[in-house]
Amino acid sequence: MSTIGTRLRELRQAKGLSQVALSGDGISPGYVSLIESGKRNPSAAVLQRLADRLGVPVDRLRDDPESGPPAATPEMLHGRLEVNFARLALANGNPAEAVRCLAAVDLEVVDAKTACDAALVLAESLQQTGRLDRAVAVLESLVARCRAQSAWTCLALASTVLSVMYIESGDIARSVDVAHQAVAEMTAAGLEGTDEHIRLSSVLVSSLIERGDLAYATRRVEELIEVADQVGSSRARGSVYWNAAAVAQARGRVDDALRLTDRAVALLGEQEESRDLPRLRMHYAWVLLNHPTPRAAEALRQLDLAESDPALLGSRLDLGFARTFRGRAHLALGQVEDAAEHAAAALQMLGPSAHIERASALLLLGDVGAAQLNMDLALESYREAASVLSRMQTSRRVAHLWRDLGDSWRELGELHRAVEAYDRSFRIVGLTPQPRTGRFALRGQEPYASAE
Repeated sequence: MSTIGTRLRELRQAKGLSQVALSGDGISPGYVSLIESGKRNPSAAVLQRLADRLGVPVDRLRDDPESGPPAATPEMLHGRLEVNFARLALANGNPAEAVRCLAAVDLEVVDAKTACDAALVLAESLQQTGRLDRAVAVLESLVARCRAQSAWTCLALASTVLSVMYIESGDIARSVDVAHQAVAEMTAAGLEGTDEHIRLSSVLVSSLIERGDLAYATRRVEELIEVADQVGSSRARGSVYWNAAAVAQARGRVDDALRLTDRAVALLGEQEESRDLPRLRMHYAWVLLNHPTPRAAEALRQLDLAESDPALLGSRLDLGFARTFRGRAHLALGQVEDAAEHAAAALQMLGPSAHIERASALLLLGDVGAAQLNMDLALESYREAASVLSRMQTSRRVAHLWRDLGDSWRELGELHRAVEAYDRSFRIVGLTPQPRTGRFALRGQEPYASAE
């Protein structure tokens, strides 16, 4: 006979909820754990509150074998098996095989948890094969399903990944909308302060930074630090401090950014293996390289730790980013041949897609060409970088890359192209040119008036 605890766990997992997410209204996560392990029999009032949070009739939880959740169907078992195969293929660096495994899974007939796991693995696999649009479509569908089923934890996970993908695609407005709506829904469901809520809120901060809304991002991250330090796990707190470092960097407070990043690394280092820590180390390298006096040797040490982390195995995008940063560090140290090697490796890993990191790698390759006095390589790389950037939607990161491209064109003596690149950067941040006649009129002169 199925116990109340067993049915509670099965229903909670089917909804994609953690024990923390299910707790509240006087029910602690520890008490949920005791019920599920059969060590506590909940009162009728507690049982009703749990049923309400799960969105099911209370009879589904009572000690009646006929009221328990239905047994897993063959489709569900097959779906779970394929998800495990796909996850293994992705970890082994074969995202195409992961996509093939999941193509046979009908997400409409499996339970919410399996559907969430399948969609997240599929989205990451599609992203790594260069099909970001399809990855976004998969996640949008998952978010809609989770919203309809009130599967809030799964909604938070899907929205977190979706918002990040929108940042990477350059659609910052959509990234902010997705994260903001999901945060509001988690708060309304009484899940404020859970790890899922904190991590989702951290992604919202990232989106606000990319949008250039630094005042709002600063206020949100300060609120998050206060909440996370009280109730968050080390992983959630690490995520918050990571974004606090990003806010400090965006505001030009580089030393504060380094201090906060150190704190984030220490917190994430307490967790089991995940991609968060090596990705944070790559961010750390980027901050070090953008220091007023670039600290390239320290950046390389962080990249060594990131690239040796087993969690990055098979992630061509992450490894491509790392190679670009490594190339920048070697170029700063005057090791031009090493920089060229890493630029080429980054472009090979990133592929031919119009990804913002590809533009960064092309800029690196152009700078290598300029350092080698190989003007053909420099010109071709800069032109291709401009082509990639021109296809990106506006964001703070894109503006920075246009500015960097302008600097590179200027140092090459291509002043007309430099002005064009600077103009693109200015327009993104809202600085549009004023009519020339208006400026001259203020001086009481005609345009190009003779000095005679």
